[in-house]
Amino acid sequence: MAGQYVGKLSTVVGVFHAILPAQMTFHPYTETRPTISSGFVFIIRGQGAFTFNDTTYELHPGTVVHGGKQMSLTMRTDASELEYVLVRYTLQDVGTTDPPTHHAVADAHFMLEPGTNPTIAELLSQLSESFYTSGNMALLQTNYLFQLLLHELFAACLNRQNGNSKEVIEQARSYIHANYMKPLNLGHLAGRHGMKVKSFSYLFHKYTGVFPIDYLIQHRMKRAQELLTMSNCSIKQVAASVGYEDALYFSRLYKKYYGIAPSHRHEIGK
Repeated sequence: MAGQYVGKLSTVVGVFHAILPAQMTFHPYTETRPTISSGFVFIIRGQGAFTFNDTTYELHPGTVVHGGKQMSLTMRTDASELEYVLVRYTLQDVGTTDPPTHHAVADAHFMLEPGTNPTIAELLSQLSESFYTSGNMALLQTNYLFQLLLHELFAACLNRQNGNSKEVIEQARSYIHANYMKPLNLGHLAGRHGMKVKSFSYLFHKYTGVFPIDYLIQHRMKRAQELLTMSNCSIKQVAASVGYEDALYFSRLYKKYYGIAPSHRHEIGK
């Protein structure tokens, strides 16, 4: 999403600090009187919901909602006041004097979750002060600060996403450790976390250095080695206990990983 702002000229056309009373519903923009520009709404305090056209976004501090122009908007507050800062802007291609054109990101509604971020709060304060200062230098400063704000906003979202992704992979590893004896597959592992197979595999490899199925096999082989060393179970029993009904296939995998057949258990661990 951040890439859609690259190579575009953004111009701030409004900065508004607002506080809505509690337990109220407002209809500032309708189908016959829609929004007039694109804008980011930064939630400072309180809880509520904004509905752009037919899509509702639940809001709380640390969330940012974006709305495009020509949209209807319903605003609802909960048990407390809702405080926010709205930054309106236009977007146009660089190197043209034509009026701002339509861009997918600027004309869309979506929500971001950068979390509570003091840098974003400080940039919003500076942006508001600069916008209401007269002169060309202040105007230049305003649009410069908006670029910094966008950078910090998307960077915070990316950092938070990576943090959440790492937690997901740790959960996936724990699940494998607890369920390695079951008939697991990549689709099942990815599906448990609501992820596509390709994305899950990429993230798993990023944080562990191996792909999910390789990690599963490695863990199974480690457990098999322990059982062969510490018990008198047959190879077939060991194979079944780590998730392989086919003892011959298990033996081939084991030899591939350890360079020795599981039947040579007396040599394991030397």
